Amino acid sequence: MVALWTSVLATLLAFIVVASTRVQAYLPLTAALAALMVAGSISPSDALAGFGNEGVITVGALFIVAAGLRETGALASIIQRVLGRPSSASSAILRLAAPVSLASAFLNNTPIVAVLLPVVSDWARRIGIPASKLLIPLSYAAMLGGLCTLVGTSTNLVVQGLLIESGRQPLGLYDVALLGVPCAVVGLAFLVVAGH
Repeated sequence: MVALWTSVLATLLAFIVVASTRVQAYLPLTAALAALMVAGSISPSDALAGFGNEGVITVGALFIVAAGLRETGALASIIQRVLGRPSSASSAILRLAAPVSLASAFLNNTPIVAVLLPVVSDWARRIGIPASKLLIPLSYAAMLGGLCTLVGTSTNLVVQGLLIESGRQPLGLYDVALLGVPCAVVGLAFLVVAGH
């Protein structure tokens, strides 16, 4: 019972620090994890088990791929050509949502958004549409595209790791597409119609 309340207290303190300061989130969360290990609430092997999860490692690898695309400028130049010069916010969202959702189906959605934030902000400034009207659709399009494949979102990868760990049949790359693709199509249609 003491370990339970220690864990709750450490988690609450970490979230309070994250919410009330400008400290990067990994610092208080790592400190809380270390405190729980020192207090004996969790064993070191349990505390570090998440870092060995295949899903977490895959997400880290996809961040490296996305950083390579950003540093070479390949993604920015392709996106700038695809986006063009739309005449309205709705057409801008359509031009943005389609390639972003397609890309995030095969690259993890988090690094896609991180890479495209400055690109979309510059594009919005050039076409005279406030960036605030495009950044939320960017995020939603990436999340919707991530629903379509196993590697599209971190959650799918973590679930895959848990399935493998429990000895169950792992998911295939497109096993989630049967549900994900219709959800993505409906969500993207809503973004284009009402996203602005």
